[in-house]
Amino acid sequence: MLTTDSLKRLWIFSFDRTLTAAGACYAKARLHRVTRQFLEELAALPGHRVAVLSSRPLDDLVSRVPIEGIYLGGSCGTEWHIPGGESMTLSGKPKDMLMETRDALLPTLRAVADLPGVELEDRRWSAALHTQEANTKARQTLFARLAAVLKGWRVALYRNTTMVEIQFLPEITMAFGAQALCRFLGYRGDVVCAGSDENDATALRWALNQGGTALSLGRDPLVPGARPVVDVRSLARHVRDLAGIDEHHRTRMAGRRLCNAA
Repeated sequence: MLTTDSLKRLWIFSFDRTLTAAGACYAKARLHRVTRQFLEELAALPGHRVAVLSSRPLDDLVSRVPIEGIYLGGSCGTEWHIPGGESMTLSGKPKDMLMETRDALLPTLRAVADLPGVELEDRRWSAALHTQEANTKARQTLFARLAAVLKGWRVALYRNTTMVEIQFLPEITMAFGAQALCRFLGYRGDVVCAGSDENDATALRWALNQGGTALSLGRDPLVPGARPVVDVRSLARHVRDLAGIDEHHRTRMAGRRLCNAA
């Protein structure tokens, strides 16, 4: 078993649009073959721990990342699947506060989402309004409705190109999830975070503040100091450079995987 003292680096990757194919349908999103390969390589490196963190519910995320030895954090790290079968979930006063807000707001959000092409997903810890099938007018109406109904509520709202997410407790961000994992591991060392949207940016900023590395999907970095990576192949190159995984190392690891599969 790897002890905290022997842990050299912690890698934390957002799932959607970071590890998936560009433009992938939300419901059908899976690991891109390129990202799956480097995740397997990292997970096999001595002294490295790897996590995939998402605002998706944990059971949804687990079904999409079928790689052994990886920490999986759902609902921004309020729920974790730990290698070996262990799990942890947010509890106590924070959970009570979150659920109180959820129960009060969810019926209103269902009404707000009653627009062509807009679909509401109840994530328990948050609500996601999917707009991939909505036209410009429906999106504009949705944003105006949200601005009106959320006024005065202590929540956080994050947008990306195909979704708006309302966090029922504003402290529950991707940075919260990254910190929760570090506390669980008792780890204060080198961290690499990779992400692609506003919520992910909270984790990237946190990693940089810890003296770590932030990899930002897209040509323009999400936060100052982050390294921009234009696509999953560029991400793979940066990750392998940081991890010291060269072609010889990759060939040797691929051979081991074939032997284990035989």
